[in-house]
Amino acid sequence: MLFCGYLLTALIILTPHFSAAEYTAPPAPTLTQTAIRTSSVKLLCQAPEGYGGLVFKLFKMRELIDKVEHSAEQQRAVFILKGKDTEKDDQYCCQYDNSMFSFYMQPEQKVGPPPSPQLVVEPSSGNVSPGDTLSFHCRAPPDHQKRSPEAFLLLRRAKGTPGSMVAPAQLVSQSNEAHFNVKTKGREDGGDYVCLYQLKSQKTGQVNSTASQPVHITVIELPVPTLSLSRHKGEVLECVGSPSYPQSYFSLFRVGVLSPEATHQASPIQYSARFPIPIRYERGVQYQCQYSVSLGNTKAYSKMSSPVTIPCITGYHVCTSSSTGNTDLALIVGSVSAGVLFLTVVVILGFAIHRHFQKMSERRRQRDQEKFWQHVHSRDHIVDLTLQRVDIGTEENGQMLRGGASLSEPIYDYPMATFKNASVY
Repeated sequence: MLFCGYLLTALIILTPHFSAAEYTAPPAPTLTQTAIRTSSVKLLCQAPEGYGGLVFKLFKMRELIDKVEHSAEQQRAVFILKGKDTEKDDQYCCQYDNSMFSFYMQPEQKVGPPPSPQLVVEPSSGNVSPGDTLSFHCRAPPDHQKRSPEAFLLLRRAKGTPGSMVAPAQLVSQSNEAHFNVKTKGREDGGDYVCLYQLKSQKTGQVNSTASQPVHITVIELPVPTLSLSRHKGEVLECVGSPSYPQSYFSLFRVGVLSPEATHQASPIQYSARFPIPIRYERGVQYQCQYSVSLGNTKAYSKMSSPVTIPCITGYHVCTSSSTGNTDLALIVGSVSAGVLFLTVVVILGFAIHRHFQKMSERRRQRDQEKFWQHVHSRDHIVDLTLQRVDIGTEENGQMLRGGASLSEPIYDYPMATFKNASVY
């Protein structure tokens, strides 16, 4: 009896332990992602085949964030993540009743393109002429994640094409706007223009935003007018434009001058204008014409017509020679060359004449000296020193000498002189 008591006591003590060892938790469910939307993520928590539960729980790491309760036992439950739970790289797991926990998983987030920017253009009408410059302004909306665009792109979309870049990408730093300037050349520059911007993403690299609303550009290329000389109440210049644009403004230009000589507006049913030729004009002067049309707040200008040379019409006008400002360059160079040549000839001729007169003066001086010395030599003669006879042989003559009478001295006809006239010639 004592042994049976001990055995019963041992069974009472070990029975709970055997019961605890025999109980095992239901197997873990699986947590999968079933749908991705722009602002939400759908997760499915599913128990293994043959198991189910009344309460399904969703955990973010170890924190319970959602719970689905069923009135009857179910094999699955759906959880929807919204708001901030879709923006962070968090780990999730689930459980049904007291089952084991599922493996952790990280939902894939659907990264949609950034919102589209706003595009405006100046002129706002979008109507321009060839040669005009379009100024585009692209602005990105504020980003709630405080990310700044890295670059802006401007595209032109033709029909049936995705678009082509019309300007280099604008790299920006800490700025949500960019400016593009595009100079139009012709009708091919017309069409729809859009812009977009690029953001840098850690997962996918660069992400392009959706394109802006298109801006339509029309490049109006007016037909070239014709200018001709016609007789209408005298000689006039007539400029003819396009029949599609009546009542245009016509301007007459002299070739080489930027400002117009005259401007006339055609009547509502006309597309031409006449300009009278001035009474006085330069011979061979050339004229061109141009017309313009109003397109909303802007004006479109045609190209210049072919130049027309105005002939000298006798009886109607007075033709003058071309002014210095229009003198041909070759004529100027020729005139300067002729002037330099003339001055060179004059200098050489003057030098020759000077040398000639210098030589003549030297010869005259020599002749005068020779003549002078010839005249001097012709006045020279030999001095006559002939003595008179003196008698000194008698006594009487000796007494006369002692008594004071002098002997006969030589008498000269002229005093001793070399020249009769000592005056210098």
